[in-house]
Amino acid sequence: MAIYKNGINGPFSGKVGNVIGASNRGVDYIRSLPVPSKKPPTLAQMNQRLKMAIVSGWLRPLVDVINVGYQSFKCLMTPMNACVSYHLKNALSGADAAFEIDYSQVIFSRGELLISRVLEITPMAEGRLLIKWENASPSLFCGDSDRANFIFYNPDKEEYVVFENIADRAAKEVSLKLPENFSGDAVQGWMHFVSAGREMVSTTVYFGFHLSKY
Repeated sequence: MAIYKNGINGPFSGKVGNVIGASNRGVDYIRSLPVPSKKPPTLAQMNQRLKMAIVSGWLRPLVDVINVGYQSFKCLMTPMNACVSYHLKNALSGADAAFEIDYSQVIFSRGELLISRVLEITPMAEGRLLIKWENASPSLFCGDSDRANFIFYNPDKEEYVVFENIADRAAKEVSLKLPENFSGDAVQGWMHFVSAGREMVSTTVYFGFHLSKY
């Protein structure tokens, strides 16, 4: 049964007979239920389904990070949907079922804060990485209290390590310890900033792959 949201004249969710309540970008409407097709999917359709599965599956462990990083898109679509949409268009390489994530094009966060330039990444003992960065002049969009966030992905282990709010932007450096089981693996890395109140973010900066050593 359908459920009216705002009285008899309001939009509804659910379905009645062959119609269903739907919404697109804040506009509620009624549409017919789709008629299942008996035609086999085309190669393009199968490729699109595969790409969707690859991207959504790869991003799913980072849903909490993405909900903050893509919060400015919440009026048009959910943060996760906005993130998936971006990566489908920009961060997949390959063709005909041989698709891969292009790590250099990955963006976990998109916003107004200024980015900082990564100056140095130095492997240290016990699987640590010393990361130094350079900031723009302090402003509304580059605050000393903005918090640095780092994301690492190990393609061999298919595992993420996330360091949220690990240091102030003003610190200009941080030492991060990667898991022992990452030793000897090439690890992909990204950085972005989140304001102290978490209402603003910077766009992700990719700083390449690095070998984790113990």
